[in-house]
Amino acid sequence: MPTIDSRDRDILNFLHREGGAGVQDLCDLLGVTRTAIRQRISRMQGSGLLACEQESQSRGRPKNVYRVTDDGLHALGEDYRELAVVLWEAIVGLEESAVKEQLISQVQDKLADRFRRNLVEEDDPAQRLDQLADEMQASGFNVESDHSLELPILRETNCPFPMLADVDETICQVEKRVLEQVLGTEVEFRHRCRDGHHCCEFELKTKDSGNS
Repeated sequence: MPTIDSRDRDILNFLHREGGAGVQDLCDLLGVTRTAIRQRISRMQGSGLLACEQESQSRGRPKNVYRVTDDGLHALGEDYRELAVVLWEAIVGLEESAVKEQLISQVQDKLADRFRRNLVEEDDPAQRLDQLADEMQASGFNVESDHSLELPILRETNCPFPMLADVDETICQVEKRVLEQVLGTEVEFRHRCRDGHHCCEFELKTKDSGNS
């Protein structure tokens, strides 16, 4: 599902409420030019959030009317951040440690399965790293793989779970173990946003590095 910003959300809410509208209606809504609106709705159409239909008018050419698609409606309802924080606080706050560890392990396994399912089988962790970075980028993560240092690095230019990381560092440990499961090698923190760095970096302890 594509990421939407606040103006995308305003457009989707307006079109859903009105049952559809034209370019000028959206210009009036956001107070921007027709060119700016056309660029935005073109992007939203390309992401499958909007559909364009032509409506006949009493005079002149048919009018283009934009409506919210099913994917657009899903995008409107997919801001689960507050719910995620509440659920995570409930999990890490459990007094029964065995139950807590079981739930966290299940979350970890689900995340690993999500990223692993589209990867091509590859024995070399460094090559799997490139595949994983591409898969995470496709899912909306701001990540890159870096092979310029002594050991390969997965770099997240911003924390993907900032609100959960604010609760405690458990989500950082979960992400580390997810990467280890997917890449098939030990992973160590190099930098963390939670510690005040501008990015999160995970260093791969590849099989060859242990013998060097």
